[in-house]
Amino acid sequence: MTGAAVNTQKKTGRGPLLLIFLIPTIAMGMAWMMFFTGLWIPEGRTNKGKLILPPVLFSELQLMEGQQPLSLEKLEGNWGVMMFGSASCSQEACQDSLYKTRQVHVALGKEAGRVIRLYVSTEPSVVTGIMNEEHPNIFWLNSSEETILKAMGLKKWPANQYFIIDPLGNIIMGYQADQIGGDLLKDLKKLLKASNIG
Repeated sequence: MTGAAVNTQKKTGRGPLLLIFLIPTIAMGMAWMMFFTGLWIPEGRTNKGKLILPPVLFSELQLMEGQQPLSLEKLEGNWGVMMFGSASCSQEACQDSLYKTRQVHVALGKEAGRVIRLYVSTEPSVVTGIMNEEHPNIFWLNSSEETILKAMGLKKWPANQYFIIDPLGNIIMGYQADQIGGDLLKDLKKLLKASNIG
């Protein structure tokens, strides 16, 4: 076999190997760009919540559990539904949003264990016995309004709005207070079905 033939064989053998390496690398790069910048995401997407692009890091909220900083380990790699409200949550709109997130959590059935609920106010929550009974296993948290607005890129407190947090600690999707709970439920079901983590 001539030297030229050997060189041709080597070049031919490298082509498929290069493709095997490049295709997944390009796919992962495109997925990363879509997730963090919103590029190439079609307008006709089916999610009900508003995508937060780029995602907000949960750690930037500097949440407190009473007087203690919230440990990110509390998330334990789960998905999260986080709602913002007042310390007492005595207003009807706040109660409605809290109820919606609870009903969505219940409606997840066997998948509910993969999702935790978090309630955030600007000062430690005044949690009554009834609220604890109606909303077991929820994290009552607080942070300064200034910190939340800066981290979330908002101009006013997102009262009664709720958000999805992924298992990696990214706030990825938001919902208005007047959205039906079914919107959150549909998105959560899709995310849980597609996710191998959390």
